[in-house]
Amino acid sequence: MISGMVIRDLDQNEISYENFIKKIVELNKEGYSFHIGSDSQEFYKKISFVTTVCFHHSKKGAGAFYIKERVSRVSMPTLKSRIMSEAYRSLEAAFEVEKYIDSKISVHLDIGADPKKNKTHTFKKELVNLVTSQGYDALIKPNSWASSSVADWFTKT
Repeated sequence: MISGMVIRDLDQNEISYENFIKKIVELNKEGYSFHIGSDSQEFYKKISFVTTVCFHHSKKGAGAFYIKERVSRVSMPTLKSRIMSEAYRSLEAAFEVEKYIDSKISVHLDIGADPKKNKTHTFKKELVNLVTSQGYDALIKPNSWASSSVADWFTKT
């Protein structure tokens, strides 16, 4: 749940949950769209997970908030467990944001469709169905920029 997590803006400044919600409500009123994605990166005995809540307006620009967590690699022994955890983290964030906005949310999955380039392609159908069954649009690579670009950037810091 987002309310108990450390939320940061793109400048890596920590913001309170209350200010996060206040900003989401304000952006929604201004016509921004919302896009949520997660990515993970292995570091030694830990896995760094980052979930981003991105917002975009065609005339006003874009921005994001992110949540970073580190967990033991032992708790995520397979690629599937990591990718599933990314999807669940994104959905949890979408459930939370959805309470405060009236616009459609897209969930960006860090999976690819090309079996030659992406080991994650085998999870495509399962995860897209998971996301769409919750009422969200599901995007995968190369269109899943909230996970494969924005969240990816913060997994490496």
